[in-house]
Amino acid sequence: MLPFVAVHMDVATQPGVGLRVEERVRRGSDISAAETEIDPTLKLDFIWSGGKDRFSILYSPRILLDSYWNQRFPDERLVNRGTINTRDPNNTPFSYLNNGGIDYESVHNRWRLSLQGFGAYGQISTTAILVQPVWDGDDPPPDPFAILPATVGARFTLLFAQAQLSVPIKLTSRLALIPAVNYNAFGGADRESKGVIALSRGPGASLGLDWAATKNDRFLTQVGAGIVNNDFQDEQASVTIYRGIGTESWQHFYGKHVSHIISGGGSFGGDSVNGYELYSLGSATVLFDSWPTLRLPPGAAPQATIGHGQRVQVGITAKSEPWIDVFSGDLENRFTTSAAVNYTIDRVTLRAYVAQSHVFNTPQSVARYQIVIGETGVKLRFTKELSGDVGLRLGYQNFTNAVRFNELTQFTGSVGFTYAPIQRF
Repeated sequence: MLPFVAVHMDVATQPGVGLRVEERVRRGSDISAAETEIDPTLKLDFIWSGGKDRFSILYSPRILLDSYWNQRFPDERLVNRGTINTRDPNNTPFSYLNNGGIDYESVHNRWRLSLQGFGAYGQISTTAILVQPVWDGDDPPPDPFAILPATVGARFTLLFAQAQLSVPIKLTSRLALIPAVNYNAFGGADRESKGVIALSRGPGASLGLDWAATKNDRFLTQVGAGIVNNDFQDEQASVTIYRGIGTESWQHFYGKHVSHIISGGGSFGGDSVNGYELYSLGSATVLFDSWPTLRLPPGAAPQATIGHGQRVQVGITAKSEPWIDVFSGDLENRFTTSAAVNYTIDRVTLRAYVAQSHVFNTPQSVARYQIVIGETGVKLRFTKELSGDVGLRLGYQNFTNAVRFNELTQFTGSVGFTYAPIQRF
């Protein structure tokens, strides 16, 4: 039961507020658009038991104002015009997406319970749907997110629901077992919206074994399975994709500042229409941090690294793995490379990120897909609790799935302010 009304003598309530504004300009073979987005954020952290128990509530709606021009539709000989939303998107320039989540964490001597839930529902544009995350410097740089084309609708109703429960169990001082279950749903919420992006939904489960073999070597073994149903527009039955995965990851620390992560494994997946295939997975990452790397015991909750003076963080990664193609709904091989750097001088952090991703070796499908993203930004901490940031991002993408062809560029500028009190117990 979630502790909505937990009563303890050492309860602390930490409010946090934020405001982020983004301006995006998009030019492509489908449509051109200019978009302004305002994201107010309200967050409350309830903390008790000396910081061992924490419950957070987040609400961050996305408010969009769009202007479109030069809209073009696919060839009617290839795509049924009845499946395309041909209404003028300028008739409804405003969009509002409800967006929020909860996060509960309870830490005990030999185990830890972690529960997260996120959801979103409302109108959103294809220009804004997938927001590229900022690299925090602790994990490998993120993959580049796809930019949705607007060939079948510039605006649609989005449904997003995600829940995950994990219970890391400390077996010994060097070994932890990590069982987890999850459920995800993402895509169009109604008939017309499913014509823009299919609704993908399904449960999953995984089991991990985190082993600190030596002071400098960490191994993570994971197995998992999941089911994904893709609901397309006007289809009576969804296409069910079954997935199983097994990976082995090795992280080695070269002293206090440099480490590498190498992982490999396989994934079995497919559906009754396209058949089933065995996919290989592999990745290699190099991380550098001028502050001493924080080495947590297996199964421990994430913690912030503490250091002094200037800080440089560098991450480079390359990976090959299957993904659920957001354009076709198929399971396909994808190769991704990314690099990121954060440079902190006193209260100023400069950041840069570049990544590319493309689909390869797809005998089941004629789909071709490639994206290249570059980003830079500056974050300024005015005080210990108040910070602001500005950023610029440029993305280029092209794809074809034999029916729809799309090539676009998207430029994004952002300004944000965040107030987050320091947690004291």
